Amino acid sequence: MDHTQAVLKLISLAQEPISGEKIAAQLTITRAAVWKIIQVLQKKGYPIISHRRRGYEYQDNGFLNKYLLQAGLTSNLQPQLDFEIHQSIDSTNLRAKQLSVVQSIKKPLIILSDRQTAGYGRYGRNYSCPSNSGIYLSILLPNQTNILNPGLLTTATALAVSYTIEQQLQVTPQIKWVNDLMLQQKKIVGILTEAVSDIESRSIGQVVVGIGINFLTETDKLPEQIRNSAGSLREAVIKAKISRNQFIAALLNQFFALYKNYQTGDFLPAYRQRCYLLQHQVMITQGTQKFTGQAIDIDNQGRLVLADGQHIASGEVTRIRLQ
Repeated sequence: MDHTQAVLKLISLAQEPISGEKIAAQLTITRAAVWKIIQVLQKKGYPIISHRRRGYEYQDNGFLNKYLLQAGLTSNLQPQLDFEIHQSIDSTNLRAKQLSVVQSIKKPLIILSDRQTAGYGRYGRNYSCPSNSGIYLSILLPNQTNILNPGLLTTATALAVSYTIEQQLQVTPQIKWVNDLMLQQKKIVGILTEAVSDIESRSIGQVVVGIGINFLTETDKLPEQIRNSAGSLREAVIKAKISRNQFIAALLNQFFALYKNYQTGDFLPAYRQRCYLLQHQVMITQGTQKFTGQAIDIDNQGRLVLADGQHIASGEVTRIRLQ
């Protein structure tokens, strides 16, 4: 670890202001070097406050910080994850797929960005990503079983996000099968699961799970065409006084707790309770095909079951008629 990262880690994890003298002694560098490093970190946006005669303090304002993220993980999960953090990127999912081509990862990699310039959702649709107000996160996973059930993985991810929102913000979102979370009938979370094929073995080598959350998003500043359908967790976040770092760490804890056994489908009863489509008339669009009927269940593979017996593995619910 270089000196800049070492200084950042010490200040980020200190429980009280830490003096330049103490930092210098721990890292065997001069106090002048410490001061110069802090100047660099502050210019990059890290919220480091200097207190006269007391030292330096990190005030978590949500600026993405891997040391705070790691500190919020459960002790068994901390050594299992790697992080890559950007201030701006085209797409975290695209970055994950690019990395998967050039390297075979041994443990999950979490890719985060303050801003996405070319975020996308299902079917390649543009996804609006305002700077510093949302959570744009992709998890690059090694696929160790060569078996992937995207329906179960996506539903498990949706449940993990739902649990996190409920526990950290004390609000209850609803799940719109298969990959959206809604609050007050407006979309607050989108999930996109993508498989990366290994050409030589013709198997799925790695998996990307992308999660976009309108965390502190001001909906009146979103593009006009989506303002009526997009919601935000902003009010609940401000009330709960929780930072992005804290929320993301809690989300990763929930995700990996479910992920280790997601293929069993044991989590599906909790998912069904939160899926508000059940017992309502729906229209599902799948490419050029459309299916209509009453949604009555989610089966053990994460597929939507209609009253006429159809089991639909993928698609977009484009219309809901509440009964």
